[in-house]
Amino acid sequence: MAKEYSTIDELLNDAKQVVGHKFKEYDINDRLSNNNNKGNLGHVIEEGFFGYDINSNQEPDFGELGVELKVTPYKKVNNGKNISAKERLVLTMINYMEDYDIDFKDSNCFHKLDKILMMFYEHEQDKYKYEYIISKIFLYQFEQLPLHDQQIIINDYNYIINKIKAGQAHLISEGDTYYLGACTKGATKEKSLTSQPFNDILAPARAFTLKSSYMTQLLRSSFFNENAVTVQSLIADNDLLDHKSLTEVIMDYFKHYEGLTLDEIDKQSSKTVNRKSKSYLRDYCSLMLNSQISNPEDLDEFRKANIKIKTIRITKEGKMKESMSFPTFKFKELVQEEWEDSTLRNTFMDTKFLLCVFDEIDDKTKQYRFRKSLLWNMPESDLDTTVKEVWEDTKQKAINGIELIKQSNNKGQIYFSNNLIKGTDKKIVHVRPHAAKAIYKFIDGTTYGDGVLTRDGDELPNGVIITKQCFFLNNSYILESIVNNR
Repeated sequence: MAKEYSTIDELLNDAKQVVGHKFKEYDINDRLSNNNNKGNLGHVIEEGFFGYDINSNQEPDFGELGVELKVTPYKKVNNGKNISAKERLVLTMINYMEDYDIDFKDSNCFHKLDKILMMFYEHEQDKYKYEYIISKIFLYQFEQLPLHDQQIIINDYNYIINKIKAGQAHLISEGDTYYLGACTKGATKEKSLTSQPFNDILAPARAFTLKSSYMTQLLRSSFFNENAVTVQSLIADNDLLDHKSLTEVIMDYFKHYEGLTLDEIDKQSSKTVNRKSKSYLRDYCSLMLNSQISNPEDLDEFRKANIKIKTIRITKEGKMKESMSFPTFKFKELVQEEWEDSTLRNTFMDTKFLLCVFDEIDDKTKQYRFRKSLLWNMPESDLDTTVKEVWEDTKQKAINGIELIKQSNNKGQIYFSNNLIKGTDKKIVHVRPHAAKAIYKFIDGTTYGDGVLTRDGDELPNGVIITKQCFFLNNSYILESIVNNR
């Protein structure tokens, strides 16, 4: 029999009983016998603890209180030093044919978002789902969020709705917004196409979500209290977001400096940038943002939206100096992933890049001119086509055995080439080593390179160890598609 509650406090006091317990204790319908069945942990709590039937209606789970129930995982990262949301928090499906005409506060999205009873559990790779333990509960209340957080979410909602109104539901991308996203739902995009009201082109089915970067900061600040120190906000005036997007707010900081040399920026600023530092161009980005902290990525809005700063140097010849690197991956983990939930796809879906473009005057004397800044995220049209092809190629070659060809340079030094996709293949991304030094160890124990196995090496599924690899975003793609606004 379904439990009924007259107050939210009564609901919370009852919900606290599940903390410290395993999901198998509430699995009355044996949902967890299939460990690959997604989404069933929430159903287990709904049925086994709260006693109500599973349904798909748009009303909050605890309708009398206006409270939605969400059971969601987190994971430990950085060798257990930090925690991170494992995934986005799906709220409700977007109805293209109806939602375009509904204001935020009257929407199904808001009804699901207004008050959420969140139950968190740690996702542990080597455990079965029924052994997972519910760690804590937390009542998320929209009206108690900081005012600028509320407005950013409202602006995100309006952005998505305006895309539908413009007949561009098929062009919505999860990376377009900051805290509230629109993720695809269904086995594949091709199999979950649906009608939109102002265009005959079918659009992928999508759902409103709280993005994983936003959920991570919520976990760290409200759940584990990792951010005990007040985080600096970029936005001093909450009313600013009533008539500007967060993108416009950020871009306004940089517009004043467009076309200025570093010397001219120095003269206009009370701060001094040490150009002997390797990260001196990044320090200029911080200066232009008027950030009071050394790393602007620690600003509240940057953390929640997962905005990463990348400096781009353009040579006198109009070329880009470097490709953009991403963290190293482990082949044994990559081959276990599926594309939709892969680390690479999630990195591009969950990250906005603040690209700051500097034109070379004289690199030797560290003289540059600031051209512009822009916020960019990988379009899904590129991500789920060409980038996916490279990822799948890398996975398949790791499974089958990467070809390693022993060679030597003109100094007689031995190195190894491989058959992974390279920058010259012009596939948007490519794979290449990303370690302090090279190291290779073969099955027979033969070792090459001056690197350290534990630091610089990564083991393939077949037991061979090669130099750590990572994905790089091609400099040609960044220059042609982004910087030059192709």
